[in-house]
Amino acid sequence: MLAIKPTTVLLCLLLSFITATPSRADTHALFLKGVKDVVKLHLSGGRIYEGQVVPCIINGKQDACFEGKGVFTLPNGYRYEGEFKNSKPNGKGKFKSRGNARYVGGFKNGMLDGQGVMLYADGRHYKGRYKDNQRHGFGVMTYQDDSQYIGEFKNDKRDGQGTMTHPDGRRYEGGYKNNMRDGYGIMTYQDMGLYQEGSRYEGEFKNDQRHGQGVMIYLDDGRRLVGEFKENVFIGMQ
Repeated sequence: MLAIKPTTVLLCLLLSFITATPSRADTHALFLKGVKDVVKLHLSGGRIYEGQVVPCIINGKQDACFEGKGVFTLPNGYRYEGEFKNSKPNGKGKFKSRGNARYVGGFKNGMLDGQGVMLYADGRHYKGRYKDNQRHGFGVMTYQDDSQYIGEFKNDKRDGQGTMTHPDGRRYEGGYKNNMRDGYGIMTYQDMGLYQEGSRYEGEFKNDQRHGQGVMIYLDDGRRLVGEFKENVFIGMQ
């Protein structure tokens, strides 16, 4: 099974197949040019596999399993080209969905794994580590509004240390947990902007809000609020 799960879109591609008789193919796939022992399998539902195979036993019957380099296509526009092992994407490959999401990078046992680049159909762009189909490890995510996060991911979410920058000048550098600012961080606000609450905050965050000990510095008049914050509100001096 190849299951690709971007943040908002589930892309599921089944690679199970019914017994088919391999036929030698003069391939038209550029990816397979020069590859030896290419065969073509016409599978149920209009699916097509073109590439290398090895003999195997499936449900007690002699069959042909995807092994080596190959191209797998579905009539709805899904396409994978790359390396296979045990009839699953494994190694380096490329995937395209019918929604025009595109991924280039590592696969393991049919799932995104290792270093990769994902171009989402909604305009987002991610370059970094994957594990078990999820963003996991260090990566760079660029969003539709050109905001950009550079840092750690865990289970497909911003988690760990990272830096988020926004086109309007806002910038946060610090801890994240479950996609929200959490722990110690430094937030710089844009001058005279819609979200201006102070020029710079250094301190603790919780659930994406200023919460705990911190310092708010207003650059326009030099004021400094030093003490405890709760749910974005300054509540007391130290």
